[in-house]
Amino acid sequence: MPPAGTNARTFCLQTPADLFRKMQFEAHTLRQAPPDDLSERAYAVMNAVTSAWQMKDWVYEAIRQASQLDVLHRVAGRRIAGTRDFGNFLTANSPWMNMSFQLATAAKHFVVNADAGPEVITMIDFQIDPAFAGQQPVAVQEIMVRTRNNSISGPDLVLMLVFVWGRLLLDLGLITAEEAT
Repeated sequence: MPPAGTNARTFCLQTPADLFRKMQFEAHTLRQAPPDDLSERAYAVMNAVTSAWQMKDWVYEAIRQASQLDVLHRVAGRRIAGTRDFGNFLTANSPWMNMSFQLATAAKHFVVNADAGPEVITMIDFQIDPAFAGQQPVAVQEIMVRTRNNSISGPDLVLMLVFVWGRLLLDLGLITAEEAT
């Protein structure tokens, strides 16, 4: 039987800091040793993006249980009225969190032939390999996420989501500055 106050369904992931470490691990793996198979890379990106979107529930609940919602309201610059409103705040203030929301909810609520979101599309496209910067450019296939205003590789999106959550968790006092890097 798990200790009181723990979630027996999430293995060792019990706090927003734990989920953040999972996201850091996923971002590091995608940057350092991405699967060669693009389908497997897409699976890894979707897993990380979904974790990033679900983080809002973990954060809101942790802060609510600690009776620290005033900290969230201060950081947000307005009153946050629940996890849905927290999600609205995140998507309105970060294009990367908006991508995360659209990808995670499209995966959760997929309906054949339905538009998964007003802006976000995914594709396999070519990207210049940054390892060859300053040399003859080499194009490589990569999974890409595009909107009208942004285009980013899946692994880079995961990295951006880790950055966004790192800053926010630090501001909310849920991780230390050392953990944010």
